[in-house]
Amino acid sequence: MKNKISFIITSSLLLSSCAFVLTGTKQRIRIVTTEPGVEVWHKNKFLDSTPCIVRIKRSFNPQPPVELRKQGFETQFVPLKKKFNEMAALNLFLPINWLVDGFSEAVVGYKVIDTVAMKRIDN
Repeated sequence: MKNKISFIITSSLLLSSCAFVLTGTKQRIRIVTTEPGVEVWHKNKFLDSTPCIVRIKRSFNPQPPVELRKQGFETQFVPLKKKFNEMAALNLFLPINWLVDGFSEAVVGYKVIDTVAMKRIDN
């Protein structure tokens, strides 16, 4: 019995604030479009060109959408939909771990973005 308690306490300490430790405060989001070479913008900053993986800070506050821009195509606005970061569920034993993940906003994640269809501008 003493070994089980020691194991649980040790595991709790090692897995403390799991979402923060294992996934960090930024999330990697894969962005794919029907047209290659589309510019990916967030908060008026150029991030990369598609297909790509970008890192977006996790936040409880609403995030502006990701903008996809390419000459000759309509600009697409892709919302960042929040979800629970499953890694935070590993904070089973110590409530303090929930506080760390909560204050670091690591308990928030974003849903996977489907392939975005770019619409050509008719001239």
